[in-house]
Amino acid sequence: MKNRKWRGWIVCLIGIAFVLGCASEKTTPPDNFTARMVTMGIEMPMAKMGVKSRVENPMMNGIVTITSSGSGTVIMMSTTNKAYFEQARKEEAPSIYDPDVVVEKTKTGSETIDGHSCVKYDIVMYKKDKPEEKYKGRAWEAEDLGGLAIRNEMDMPENEGMAGGVMVMELKDVKVGAATADMFAVPADYRKANSMMELMTGAGGAPGMPDVEKMKEMMKNMQRK
Repeated sequence: MKNRKWRGWIVCLIGIAFVLGCASEKTTPPDNFTARMVTMGIEMPMAKMGVKSRVENPMMNGIVTITSSGSGTVIMMSTTNKAYFEQARKEEAPSIYDPDVVVEKTKTGSETIDGHSCVKYDIVMYKKDKPEEKYKGRAWEAEDLGGLAIRNEMDMPENEGMAGGVMVMELKDVKVGAATADMFAVPADYRKANSMMELMTGAGGAPGMPDVEKMKEMMKNMQRK
């Protein structure tokens, strides 16, 4: 059970549910932008438009993940093999977009990050029906970006095979209004794969395997936390 929860955290973080969700007390963060999401030494190009998010995974060559808040599915696309695969969303940490999630914020100070003047908050999130399962962290919201959280720290539990600690996520090179609808749509010439394996290898066996060096780098950074 604990291991599943840990994996849920990873899915949540990669899926940027938390990093995009910390609305400031006085403003609403922009819901259309592109950026580089940086975590554990890995940079992931990402985009957000309304309830949809897109993340390019540099560890899985050519793989793009598209999620939509409130949807029970995730679309995985292979730009290498021109294919896509739909799968059910896995268990994950609470999302700010879920109406059944309570978010408690406490202002703790102000800091400047990458030239952005930010307000720092302590964050506590939990589902209404599971108030005992609290997810804690900190967020730095950029005042010149409408309160967008450009840095988040999440307190990670210690689980089987994984060290606990703090996971840091940052948004770099934020470009407000740069996301376009086609970023979140499956191209018409992409075929539907029947499994993740088929998506990764392609109908003709074309490789789409993980970038081993980047995966090693990520694992090393996780062990340092």
